[in-house]
Order: sequence, then C-alpha cells, then structure tokens
Amino acid sequence: MNPEARLARAAKYALIAIAAASFAASYGFNYGFDNQLVYFVKSLTLVERGILHADWFTNHTTHYHRTFIYFGALLLKLNARGWAVAVTQFICVLLGALCMFRIVQRVAGAALAAPAFLLLLGMLFITRTSSVGTSYLFDTILQPSTLGALGSIAATWLFVEERWFESGLALAFGGLFHANYLVLAYPIFGLAHLALGFGDLKRRLLQQFGPLVAATIVLSPLLLAASRGTPSADATDILFRIRSPHHYSPGRYERNFMPFAAWQMLGIGSGWLLHRTANGRRLGAVLTGLLVTIWSGTLLTTLWDIPKVAQIFVWRFAPNADILCQILIACALARALARPSITRAYPRVALGLVCGGLGIFGLFFRGKENAPLPRLLLAYFGLALAARLLDLALDLGRHLQPKLERATSEFKRVLAFSPWVVALVVLYQQAPDRVAEGWRRSTLVRDDEGRANVELYRWLRESSPRDALYLTPPDLDGARFLGQRAIVVDWKAVPLIPSELLVWYERLCDVTGRRVASSGDLAGYQSLDGARLAELEAKYHPDYVVLRRGGERRFPSFPVVYQNGGYTVLKIQPEAPKP
Repeated sequence: MNPEARLARAAKYALIAIAAASFAASYGFNYGFDNQLVYFVKSLTLVERGILHADWFTNHTTHYHRTFIYFGALLLKLNARGWAVAVTQFICVLLGALCMFRIVQRVAGAALAAPAFLLLLGMLFITRTSSVGTSYLFDTILQPSTLGALGSIAATWLFVEERWFESGLALAFGGLFHANYLVLAYPIFGLAHLALGFGDLKRRLLQQFGPLVAATIVLSPLLLAASRGTPSADATDILFRIRSPHHYSPGRYERNFMPFAAWQMLGIGSGWLLHRTANGRRLGAVLTGLLVTIWSGTLLTTLWDIPKVAQIFVWRFAPNADILCQILIACALARALARPSITRAYPRVALGLVCGGLGIFGLFFRGKENAPLPRLLLAYFGLALAARLLDLALDLGRHLQPKLERATSEFKRVLAFSPWVVALVVLYQQAPDRVAEGWRRSTLVRDDEGRANVELYRWLRESSPRDALYLTPPDLDGARFLGQRAIVVDWKAVPLIPSELLVWYERLCDVTGRRVASSGDLAGYQSLDGARLAELEAKYHPDYVVLRRGGERRFPSFPVVYQNGGYTVLKIQPEAPKP
C-alpha cells in the first residue's frame, strides 16, 4: 500500500473513531441518579462498610444483577466520586458504536462503510437508541443493561462474521450482567440460526450456545430463585399496572409501536437487495430472530395477557431491532447515492415498504414541533431519489448528445462521492450540539450546590447517625444511595419477587396513608400526622422522620436536628417509660 493510500485509510479510521467518540460523549458523564440509585446500592455497601444495615431493601430483597454488584464496587473503589463509572459508560457506548461500524463494514462493503456509518450516526444522534417500552440500548448512565446491550450488539457483529463461538461469548458476557439478555438470547439467536438453514446447524448451535449455557449455569441459583416466586395476582397487578406500566403494559405505549413498525418497513424495504449478499443474509437472520421473538411476545401480552411473558420483557431487544433496520437503511442509502442506477433493481413491494414507513413516521410526528427524525429521513430518501433522477437525466443526455459521454462519465464519478458529502453534512449538523448538550447535562460537571435535596443528602451522609433508620418521603429517591442511610421505603427501589413486592407495596401504603394506585398517591406522605407516625414508629421503628419544609409544624414536640430551605429532619422521641 502506497503512502497516500495508507494516509487516506488512517484518516478514514480516525474520522470513524472521532464520530463514535462524539456519539458516546453525547450521553455525558453522569453518576448518582435514576437507576443507579438502585443498582449501585449493594456495590456501595461493599465499599462503604457499616452503612445500610437497617435498610430493608438492601438486605432483605433479591438483587438480580449479582455480577454487576462486584463490578460496580470495583469502579467505586477506583473513584468514589463516580468518574470511573462515567468513563466506563463512555467506553461501553464507544465500543458499541464501533461494533455497529463493523456490521456496517460487512454489509455495505469497505468502500462505503465509513459514509454509511456516519449516515447511521445521523439517525442515532436523534433516536438515542430508544424504542418501545422505554427500552434503549444505551442511556446516560452505566447500569447492568448497558453491559448486556454491549454484549448483544457485539454478538450480532460476530454472528455476521460467522464467528459463532465468539458471538456466544459476547452473549454470555452480556447475560452475566443482565439476566434478561441471557434468557432472550436463546430464542433470538436460535431462530437466527434456523433462518440460515439446516446445513451445519448442530455445529453452529453448539458453538453459539456453549458459552451461553455456561453463563446460565453460573446464574442458575438466581434464575431458580426468581422462578420459584409464587405467582400472585396482586403482585402482578402492582408491578404491571401500578409501579411499572411503562414497561409491562403495552396498552400504555401502544402508539409507540408505530415508529417501531416503521423502522422495520424502512429497513426491510431499503435493504431488500442487501439480503442477497452473504453478510446481509446473516444480518437479516438476526433481524428475523429479533422480530419473531419481539412480536410473538407482544401478542402473548396483549391478545392473551400472559404475565410471565410480560415479565421476560421481550422489548428489551426492541432497540436492537431498530438499529439493525437503521443499519440496513444507512447501507442502502450509501449505495443508492454512490450508484443511483442500483435502485432499478428494487421491486415494487420494497419501494412500497419504504413509502409506507415514511408515511407512518409522518403520522406519528404529525403536529409535533421540531421533529428532526422525519425531516432527516425525508432528506435521506429525498436525496436518494434526486440522485436517481439526476442519473436518469445524465443517461438521457448522453443518448441524445453522444459528445457528452465523457463529461457524463466524469460527473458520475463525482456523484460517487455524494454519500461522503451527505454524511459529513449530517454529522456536522448533529454532533457538536449533541456533545455540548451532553456535557452541559453531565452530573459530574454540573454544579448542584445549593439544591435542597443535595444538601440533605450531604447532611445524611456526613453528619447523621450511620446506623439509624429514616422515614423519608417515598418520592425522595436518593436518600438511601446518595445519603447512604437506611430508609423505610421509597418508590424507586422496587423488588421483583412477588412476596417481596407485596411487602414493598405494604410499606408504601403505610407511609402514604393510602392504597397506592399510581405515583400520584405518593403525595399522601405530606399529610403525615401524629397518629399515623405513631403507627409507623410501632411497626418499622424509624429513628428520624424527613419532612418537606413546613411539615415540622405538625410535630412541635419533636426536636429539629437538621433543616434547610426544602426539608426538615426530626428526631422521633422514644415513648417515656411508664412509672
């Protein structure tokens, strides 16, 4: 390879690395909020000894993500402020993006891989890898699903390359961190192998599922404990309809299936010709396994309403299906822009799927201001159509005027660079703003000093008794993790074993004074009075009660031990011994 070619290749891969890093950086550098308030609790107890001994959720419920507990503890040991956690999140997203590039490289070919990948990032900067059921491949925080998602996308890349054993290792890695990915990998990749045919099927399945079986054996005590949970209609109702309808009740987000279906129409339609290639066929096999599993699970939770199927949460892999469709779209667009004549080979059914998918996106985003996704898709396919019309015009001109033959050929060679032009323009429009927004929202960068809850957590962590139990507003999510103190109950940390879930719900109803039907009922805590506090003290034995400012007036006999602009902490006086 001559020096010029070597330099061009290095520049191309440098651009890919910068683009992937920009995508990872757009999620920001975050620690200590949302799901981390639950998933890092046990990790915290391994690092900070002597805390949370009196906490019911920490010590008396089943924690599913055992591997992540020790991984999280290692990260917290490396950096207590959370930078090791945030950097690991960045690395996971970066690696995931690079795995997507390798899939694109196999499907689109080496010449078009880079611009196709940049076209893909144009979509991912907008969608944020999110899909139905509030599922996502990557999010702003590191959590067990982040590592499960990384394993799943790496497994897809290795599957496309026919590296079955390595693909199985990637699935096992992800499954060890998140059992949902472990369980669903069996039907998805089993169906993918069946879609490739029965030739050499036994060997392929043994290599694919050997590592996965080993991971299943490792996690078998946890999986058996979960399966032994006694089914309970009350527990199912609490989980599906009260606590997490955004996850387990498709009727609550049925409209979001419109873009989910639209991605499939666009991906299958635009990628119609790619399925004829060996790599495209293997990618299509994984997509087949994903769609059969997800849509079957959807039917079994809507038409027949089977709770066990809903709890498996097949929509965990919905973002994977979206991304594979987006990869097909990006690869097909890069080919259509570089060689517009290729679109002649598309059958009418494929073109119909593309038009239908665009129509569904138009309906879904109708009336919404600043909807960049349909505009981007219309621009993508509009440019592909314009390239085809220009190609036809050049062919017509060449036939009408043979003297233009050379000029037409030169222009078509220039047209071959159009995927690069479109991709770079899209990247320039998307990346800087997204990265800047991610940085501004980063919790490790943003200054939250002065906020009442932050000050409360600091006091709990630094100045309050370590072994005490605190009664807190159930919507105050950070008292257990950020304050590092035991609490009676909160809304965020919910167990999944039915018997434990019923105890959690009982505690929640007790502290709110209501039969909780939704998160709106958490406001019942604000009506806490002396009689209810006495009942709670007798049942749960809290040492302190945390109230929103003003609530302390209902308890004039209790001493104030801490107060700021938003919260008051009272010491619950023990009952005086009778003479």
